[in-house]
Amino acid sequence: MEKVKLVPPDGGWGWLVLFGATLVNILVPGTVKSFGVLFVEFLEAFEATPSQGMWIPALCYFLYSSLGPVSSILSVAWSYRIVTFIGGACAAGGMILSFWATSLPILYFTYGVLVGCGAGLSFPPTVYIVTSYFVKLRGVANGICISGSAFGSILLPPLLRIILETYGYRGAVLLMGGITLNVFVAALFYDPVENHYKKIKEEDKPSELLDPAKFMISEDSMASLPQLPHTDSFLEHSDLSDAGFNRSASSAAVQHMKSPHRERKISMPTGRHEVMRAKGYSNSRTNMNSSTALHSVPEKQNANGTMDMFVQGKLPSSRKLRTGPPRRSTSTSSFQYVSTAYHGSTLTLQPEIFASSFSLKSNSNKMIGASPKIDRDAPKKIKLFDVTLLKDPLYLIILISNATNAISYTNFIILLPAYAQNLGFDKNSGALLLSIVSALDLVGRIGGSALSDLTKFPKSYYFVGGLFMSGVSLAMLPFFLNYWVIALFCSVFGLASGTYVGITAIVMADMLGEERLQSTYGISLFVNGILQLIGPPICGVWFEATQSFVSLFCSLGVILAAGSLLWSFVPFIKKKGEDDDDEDEA
Repeated sequence: MEKVKLVPPDGGWGWLVLFGATLVNILVPGTVKSFGVLFVEFLEAFEATPSQGMWIPALCYFLYSSLGPVSSILSVAWSYRIVTFIGGACAAGGMILSFWATSLPILYFTYGVLVGCGAGLSFPPTVYIVTSYFVKLRGVANGICISGSAFGSILLPPLLRIILETYGYRGAVLLMGGITLNVFVAALFYDPVENHYKKIKEEDKPSELLDPAKFMISEDSMASLPQLPHTDSFLEHSDLSDAGFNRSASSAAVQHMKSPHRERKISMPTGRHEVMRAKGYSNSRTNMNSSTALHSVPEKQNANGTMDMFVQGKLPSSRKLRTGPPRRSTSTSSFQYVSTAYHGSTLTLQPEIFASSFSLKSNSNKMIGASPKIDRDAPKKIKLFDVTLLKDPLYLIILISNATNAISYTNFIILLPAYAQNLGFDKNSGALLLSIVSALDLVGRIGGSALSDLTKFPKSYYFVGGLFMSGVSLAMLPFFLNYWVIALFCSVFGLASGTYVGITAIVMADMLGEERLQSTYGISLFVNGILQLIGPPICGVWFEATQSFVSLFCSLGVILAAGSLLWSFVPFIKKKGEDDDDEDEA
């Protein structure tokens, strides 16, 4: 009988899903990043000071950055479509209600809270559902999807200026609210991927299953399991170390026969989750809603009556199971990671789901005579916020340097249109500067990430270099009064910012471990969200006290450059860590 397996379509209906996800990112996060154009109008309409008006973007950015985990949980409980409907309704409703706002406190709620909640809820499903529909083209699809916010921040500022000149700020927020309602149309494309699986032929290789050379046990104990020659990817990323736990095996049944040889039937997930594991997505999220299929692993009864999982050879007594932390290798591609929320995208985390009543690791240890101590080890759940990371000096350097971006980049793009108007340029010129920053930011994200994959330089070099160049360009910008020179510095700032933003997550994974990425990035998002809440009002007070953007922009640039200079301590930290390891070994 011909065997088939179900895989994501890698196209087909997935292209409509990608279109809808990109449209959501253009309309909602793109609008949030274009707030600087409306900021000037709000200050004039309500005769407010910058310190008062800056609370609107502060609330909006804070909620946009911090609601990722909430959106993830709701997506699991309901569906991507429903969560996107809710997010779109919040964002569009907040803009429409701003039409009747008569004071800034009302705008704090309508535009700051409602639009921020809408952006924070509607963005994460775009990444999840696009990832589920694409496997071979996942990098391209994800890149197009998350670039939607950058396209939005390029296209929307000039459009907003045209609407503002024609209908005023009230008409602008009303029309933008109506345009944002198109999120509902995009969400209609969010059909569950299970409805669009395609069948492909599954090839059997029985002759290779009986080849003893394929199943020899190595020094790393069960490290040979990933070499099992089957077409399913269940074992390709198995972690059978003491610190690991295989969440994929949900049950096992042993077939008893009179012959000393027998086969162990292991239940393995099929469908899109196999493909996701084959591409490196082996976390607990890939275990949901998976069907199973039984696969045979040859065994042989030894002289003691116990069973070995392989056709020949028992585990020598001198070979012990590795009990250290699992060895994990990060992906070589920067496109497999997503940038942070305050740049138009976010890394969001779904709750850990353990759908397993049988530990393959524990069962394997019993078969090969492992000690009872290892057999009794409980699975270790990955922490969302592992606060012990705050004791790691290397992580503190990464955290602080990344936080400088949340301070400087966010406030600069909010104040840039007001800065252009302060220099005497018209409002259209200020909107154009914002589009220039966003356009070069997009080029930096895609080009910088691709370049970091193609060259042999450490990715941290791109992070540090981009952070330093963005700081220098921002610090020098206010000393020039010519519009096109300012536009040139904005271009350098956008390009450098996009370069380090695009590889922030993979730098964390490379230097701190991919298995700790949830904690490292989770803490970083929390810290950045707090800074985005308090940073804009402080910048508003600063401008009121000095009546000049020169010292403010110079300080923001110096903060970015200082964040990059912190990395000069990294070699000393690494050397100290290596010396400590040598002492422990001695």
